[in-house]
Amino acid sequence: MHLTSFPFKRAGTFSALSMTSPLRALLPYAIQMEDTNRPKRKSLEVPRDHNTFIKPLKQSFVKNPRMMPMTRVMLALLSGWAGNGKALETTTGIIAKHLGRCRRQVFRYLKDAMEEGYLSYTRTKDRIGRYTGLRIWLNFPAIRYSNTRKKLKTPEKLAMTLKSETNNKLIYNRNTDEEMWDRLAQFASLTGFDMPTEPPS
Repeated sequence: MHLTSFPFKRAGTFSALSMTSPLRALLPYAIQMEDTNRPKRKSLEVPRDHNTFIKPLKQSFVKNPRMMPMTRVMLALLSGWAGNGKALETTTGIIAKHLGRCRRQVFRYLKDAMEEGYLSYTRTKDRIGRYTGLRIWLNFPAIRYSNTRKKLKTPEKLAMTLKSETNNKLIYNRNTDEEMWDRLAQFASLTGFDMPTEPPS
């Protein structure tokens, strides 16, 4: 092979390995041939990356051995869909499409999650009475991590204020309010306390 067939930069350095990382990032989207010995899931389409994410999950939720693994995945997916914590309206077909499972299996996941207390759901109907989907309420305190602790004040704020920040000019209002003094005298007489009838000079 001739040397000119290798990719070189202008400075003459070898640059073939510089494209390794971008090419490996596209590996999940490569078209692969069918193989009868491989699991069926290997022939499913890889989801596109749209820079969407899920808020941090609790380790107690991730490590719960009582749930099926796909139930955990479904709850994480629903947690990302719910966003600000309101009730989520969707269908079993939509959940099954995103998980790569059938609708019957999605019902098993919902039942499993409801038994563990991670969600509750009801069926939604239209005006005629036909079932149109599901309304799901997630137990977010059991799934998501939320930093509800109050931020501690810094030692500078807890310490005594500096001398330059202290106002030493205390100005009192020496003018007496006769109406307020009359009201105080009436209140003192009702409670049984003796109070001078004239305000102090």
